[in-house]
Amino acid sequence: MTRKVLAALAVALAIASCPVQAQPPKEVNWGYPVQSAYFWDVFAAIDFGYMAEQGLKVNPIITQNVTQQMQMLVTNAVDIVSANTELVISAIDKGADLAIIAGETARQGYALIARPEINSYSDLKGKVLGITQLREASGTALELLLKKNGVNPGEYSVIPLGGTPNRFAALTRGAVAATMLSPPADFKALSQGMKRLGFGYEGLEAPQILFTIQRDWGRKNEDTLVRFLKATLKASRWLYDPKNKEAAANVLVKAIGGSHEDALMSYDYFFGQGRVAAHELEVTPAGIKAFLDLRNSEDKPEKYLDLSYLNKTLGK
Repeated sequence: MTRKVLAALAVALAIASCPVQAQPPKEVNWGYPVQSAYFWDVFAAIDFGYMAEQGLKVNPIITQNVTQQMQMLVTNAVDIVSANTELVISAIDKGADLAIIAGETARQGYALIARPEINSYSDLKGKVLGITQLREASGTALELLLKKNGVNPGEYSVIPLGGTPNRFAALTRGAVAATMLSPPADFKALSQGMKRLGFGYEGLEAPQILFTIQRDWGRKNEDTLVRFLKATLKASRWLYDPKNKEAAANVLVKAIGGSHEDALMSYDYFFGQGRVAAHELEVTPAGIKAFLDLRNSEDKPEKYLDLSYLNKTLGK
């Protein structure tokens, strides 16, 4: 055997004996508007290392409000958002190249919470009520719920207050007579003497929070997106197992604060009888059509959906 051959073998053996360098995790910027139980699945996927198992480093970014969230998505400040369905539909109708890819909630999660002196829906006539913004989001859910219970637009006034923390503060300080609150803020308000009049899904049976992306980003990052959904799906399945209720409450408190008791009640609402959380991250054309019907739109739900990533996640 020649010296050249021996040298080549020595080099090959040296290379083979070197430890393989692990690929650095792929960073994903995930945007969500406010600290709430809606995003329990992603909180759990991060906390339990499910995202890391998929080779991802997810950077949670609070976008502060639903309108700013859309702006951050279209300007690439975030890659994936947990977004209000109605806001996504509006953004797409205005020309944004977005797509809804999976469900985070299957139903409207809002609860209508009122001041202690409010005993019925009729007591809200002539009162000032708090909403997220003048159109869409909690404003639509509130209007539909009130109308169903005999209180029509024009019989009350509304004031846009932004996210849940602002609406909670306005309610508990007496600036508004009632407002829509998201868990666990609604349970916290109840513990302070406020009253629950009803639930958002009683006025509109349709999904509230959906995973949304820019279509171009999705095409360029399909593998990353599927891995994100796989980790989230694993967390969602774990959350839906009732034996994990106590541990799930710990995850929520760790992620957003609040009391363990409020987290337990939120669990029952999301994964128990309320079944607010989307099962298997499902989002259906029928759920999108419910919003389109409100707008008297003739567009098809498929205009807003791209379920190819979820289907790959589920092995379909």
